[in-house]
Amino acid sequence: MKNTRRADLVMGLLFVFLAIFWFVEAQSMVQVDAGLGPGDYPKVVAAGLFFFGLLLTISSLLAGLPKKEGVMDRKAALRLIVFVAATIAYVQLMKPLGFVLTTPFYLFFGIWFFGYRKYVIAAVCSVGMTAAIHVVFRMIFQVMLPELRLL
Repeated sequence: MKNTRRADLVMGLLFVFLAIFWFVEAQSMVQVDAGLGPGDYPKVVAAGLFFFGLLLTISSLLAGLPKKEGVMDRKAALRLIVFVAATIAYVQLMKPLGFVLTTPFYLFFGIWFFGYRKYVIAAVCSVGMTAAIHVVFRMIFQVMLPELRLL
């Protein structure tokens, strides 16, 4: 089995920083007087991501880091940076353009980015998942999702 302690450390730290960023971004979402607002679920997810990222970081440090072997795969690192940038752009665009407009494009990009090339199926899945998420969170849980703002 391949030793992944170094990768666990890097991913754990990445998850911790991503959770902090996500939590701070959720603070700027609309606050509601009663019930759960659009920022409450992302805060819960961010707290969980922070906890498990910290756990992964600590466990990899306690196990000790192995000696560095080989060269970092620059192509894989670039792909990771591109996907993280796309995720940040999605979060930023969701504020003015809304959840329903941005999410299908983000999901389609993610499906395409990870190698799936049946575009019609990818488009249907992207729109279908957006609709399902919208129904569950907006209509069932009554969580306010970012809406399109033209002005």
